[in-house]
Amino acid sequence: MSTEIVNIEIQEKDLELVVTEKTLGHLTTNARQIKTMIEQALPRYDIVNYNESNIELAKRDKSMLNNAAKLLNAKRIELEKEFVKPFQEFKDIVSDTVKLISECSAKIDTVVKQSDERARTEKRETIQKYWASKGFTLVTLDKVFDNKWLNKTEKMKNVWIEIDAKIAKINDDITTLEAIGEDVELLKSLYLDTLNINSTIQYANTLKQNRERAAAAKAEKAKREEETVKQEQADPIPQVNTTTQQAPATPVYQHVSQQPTLLTRAFKVTTTRENIIALGNFMNANGIDFDKIEL
Repeated sequence: MSTEIVNIEIQEKDLELVVTEKTLGHLTTNARQIKTMIEQALPRYDIVNYNESNIELAKRDKSMLNNAAKLLNAKRIELEKEFVKPFQEFKDIVSDTVKLISECSAKIDTVVKQSDERARTEKRETIQKYWASKGFTLVTLDKVFDNKWLNKTEKMKNVWIEIDAKIAKINDDITTLEAIGEDVELLKSLYLDTLNINSTIQYANTLKQNRERAAAAKAEKAKREEETVKQEQADPIPQVNTTTQQAPATPVYQHVSQQPTLLTRAFKVTTTRENIIALGNFMNANGIDFDKIEL
C-alpha cells in the first residue's frame, strides 16, 4: 500500500491557533459550606476542651478530623485531574506540533547557513582580488580585514573605499616615521606589526631619550677624566739635591692616568625582534657605540 505525499504550502497565518469553543469549568459543590461549618465548629474542638478526664474523646475527635481532611483532599485531587485532562490533551497536541515545526525549521536553517557561507566565501575572494590589484605589500589583507565587509548589507563600493583609506593611512604613517630620521627601519618594523602609529612614535621618543641620557653620561665621564689628568699634570715633581752628599737614589714616580682601552668587536646576532630591540636599548643606555650593518 503506497502513501501519497501531499504537497501543502504552509503560510504563517495558517498556524495561528483559533479557539472555536471555550467553556470554562463550572463546578457546584458544598465546599464553601463545609469551610463555613469548620470555621464555626473550631471553638468546639479547641485544645482547652481536652484533658486527662476526656482523653478518649480527644482521640476520637482527632481521628474524625484527620479522616475528614483526608477524604476532602482526595476528592479535590480527583476533581482536579478530571478538570485538567482536557487542557492537558490540548497542551500535548500543541507541544508536539511546535516540536515538528522546529525540527523542520532546523533542517532548512542548515541549507540557509550553507548558502550564506558560500556567499561570504565568494565575497572574500572578490575582496582579495581587489587587494591584490592594489599591489600593496607592506602588510597582508588579513592585517586590515574587517569581518563586517562580508555582511550582505555591506556594499562592495564601500569596502573598496575603506580598503583604499587603510592603504593610504599606512603609507602616510610610514612617511611620518621616515621623517623621524633615526631608527627608521626598527620603527617601521614595529609599526607594521601593530599598525599603531601613536605607540610607535612613543617608542621612538623613548629611544631618543635613552640615547640622550647615554650621551650625557658619556660626556660627563669624559669631562671627569679630563679634569683628573689636568690636576695630575699641575702637581710639582720633586727634584733631587745634587750639592749635598747623595744618599742612595730613591725612585720617584709620576702618576699617569690610565685611559680605558677601547675594543671593537663585530657580532652577527640571530634572535627575536623583541630581543634585538632590548639589545639596542641596553647598548644605548650603557654608552656603547654601535653601527647597524645591512645584511
